[in-house]
Amino acid sequence: MAEAETYWKSLWREEAQHNERAECIRREQKRKISHMDWKPTQIMEINSYLSKAYNCKSPGNDQIQHYWLKAFPSTHRHITENFNAIIEEPEKVPDWLTTGITYLVPKSGDSKEVRNYRPITCLMTMYVPFSHVTAALIGQHSNSTISYWHATIPFHQVYKIPGLR
Repeated sequence: MAEAETYWKSLWREEAQHNERAECIRREQKRKISHMDWKPTQIMEINSYLSKAYNCKSPGNDQIQHYWLKAFPSTHRHITENFNAIIEEPEKVPDWLTTGITYLVPKSGDSKEVRNYRPITCLMTMYVPFSHVTAALIGQHSNSTISYWHATIPFHQVYKIPGLR
């Protein structure tokens, strides 16, 4: 385990630098993308997400499964209020919301080699509906800019934005 921790820390600790003059960045800076007006999330959006969420997905550090969020609808108003507060003042996102548990899942090759594992992080259960509702808002806005989203969001993330699959 220590070897795995050392290997991944060496990758994560290096500060990434990107090329500010890359063609794709310059091209996007020239695009005229309309401003996205924000509308507060409604309880019905939280309810809609939870109605489709799997009950027993692996939870993050909070150890809360969707089943319990569904079982206590009286919390949905508070969840909605907190999501809206985070959108309005992102600097106030609590650290616990973006903390997760990372598991190393074997890929192919020699299982004794740490580099043959990939990290999968289970974020807090509360983060999942937050990201889903946020992605839905972006999806509504992006109807006129679908090519932009396909060009800028990694393929494995596009599924999170309705209408871009």
